[in-house]
Amino acid sequence: MFKKQISKAAMRLMVQKGKMSLRRMEKASENPMEQNRALLMKILQANRDTEFGREHDFGGIRTIEDFKNNVPAANYEDYAPMLERMKNGEKNVLVASEILGYSRTSGSSGVPKYIPATKDSLKAYVNYTWTRALALGAKELERQGKKFVPGRGVFLSPATNDRLPDGMLCSNIAEIGAEQYGTFYPYILALPTKELFDMHDGDYIYNIYRFALADEDITFMFSVFFSLNVSQFAYLKENWRTIVDDIEKGTIDEKIEMNPSLRKKLSELIYPMPERAAYLRRQFEQGFDETFFKRIWPNLTVLCGVGNASFKPAADYIRSFAKGVPFDFSIYGASEGLIAACNQLESTDMQLLVDSCFYEFIPIDNANDPEPVTLTLDRLEKGGKYEILITTQAGLYRYHLKDVIEVKGFCGKCPMISFVYRKGQLFNVAGEKFSEEDARCTIEKFEKAHNISLEHWLFYQDTDVMPNRYALVVESGEDIDWDACIDEIEEYMGFFNKRYTSQRDKAFIGRMIIRRQTPGTHDAWAARCIEKGASASQVKPVHSLDNEEKRNFFLQRIE
Repeated sequence: MFKKQISKAAMRLMVQKGKMSLRRMEKASENPMEQNRALLMKILQANRDTEFGREHDFGGIRTIEDFKNNVPAANYEDYAPMLERMKNGEKNVLVASEILGYSRTSGSSGVPKYIPATKDSLKAYVNYTWTRALALGAKELERQGKKFVPGRGVFLSPATNDRLPDGMLCSNIAEIGAEQYGTFYPYILALPTKELFDMHDGDYIYNIYRFALADEDITFMFSVFFSLNVSQFAYLKENWRTIVDDIEKGTIDEKIEMNPSLRKKLSELIYPMPERAAYLRRQFEQGFDETFFKRIWPNLTVLCGVGNASFKPAADYIRSFAKGVPFDFSIYGASEGLIAACNQLESTDMQLLVDSCFYEFIPIDNANDPEPVTLTLDRLEKGGKYEILITTQAGLYRYHLKDVIEVKGFCGKCPMISFVYRKGQLFNVAGEKFSEEDARCTIEKFEKAHNISLEHWLFYQDTDVMPNRYALVVESGEDIDWDACIDEIEEYMGFFNKRYTSQRDKAFIGRMIIRRQTPGTHDAWAARCIEKGASASQVKPVHSLDNEEKRNFFLQRIE
């Protein structure tokens, strides 16, 4: 009971902290350029005596133009040798602050990237993820005249808990944060210990749901991508009986794969809950309908996750079980830095976070120029699409994130943006520049026309014929004559990219083909990425074959 009281107090504190973050975002909208410029100068001042700072005369930089002149725009490969030295223990190379851990990603080419995290770079995640979402949910309840009931949350993304030889944590941003702030996690998350469940320890999805279902007061559910919700929800549908039986008996089923030391630790923290189990059993037996989430957790206030662009079908699927629960489409960021966050529920437009990174933008039409001119955020235009460069508080300067964003509008003077596509995931057979956004919109239009949902699909350029053509590969259980759909899909492609139709009419591009993917291929790819060091939360849907590894993997698995 005492722990529950602490938990309620902690959750109220989180809501208040989140409201402060929302006020900070509102204040930033009044003078975003001034704040972003001030952040840059703070970063340069703090790191002027690092090796990189001395080489680029950070101490002599007085203006943004000085910064651009002194520091070249760079890719990960430019920083890799210095980051390797930092991983080996050298200090004061790129950043003066203490490195708290490295976020390891699989990298677009399959080569792992190691992104440093510092206390200052983590601060944005602390301010603008769970707390912000909770505050939005609480404010919505207030608007409806309802009372926020404090309760813990569910975090669906697992950890890897890997470490470098010197013991430095090498996982994902959430786990690095847990190492620093995790003492409070058992009070704010449905986890019995501060460690996020490690995928190496066995069936981490069981662990998450075992304790989430046991807690009737769950307030929020957070995952990095809604696609993760979908795969884990499928697990819940299949295994709820085992989990509920264990809740009833206060046990962990012997068939559950689990590290023996973790099993022992968890077994000491659980106890029989027959009343909760009986309630859960009734709810599951009623079925998985639109009221499911609210029946399981009546106080569920908000569902959080990235659900725009590539992840929209996954978000729509989860929504079909979540009537009455508002969605927070969360944040836009990467291991390198947190870029933007939603300032209202049910909107996929996100406000640029000017206290997280310093930003520069390259108009997409100029992105391939040898030395493209970069713009600051005050020079962006509504509807414009830009490649984004970031300078972080963890030692990356003028870093090509390789993402393209679109300015959807402004909150005050601060840009509201959305992710459009990642550079390299662009099809260009004959000058048509067919983007992943064009591909996604095409699939969405086809889904709507046929009242279906295609979770797994990808395009690639078929170079085995002349002229080259597009190939669409679908992994789907839908009973559809795909060959009969080619003309329809090409019509949609031309609707979203006029040059595609033009180049097809000129026979510069061949007629598209549609092929079937072997069932389970996309899940197998995700498992492969995780084995190579990526966390489940970092594995994004594959919609284009932008490197040789993906081409070999997916093209060898076609029926």
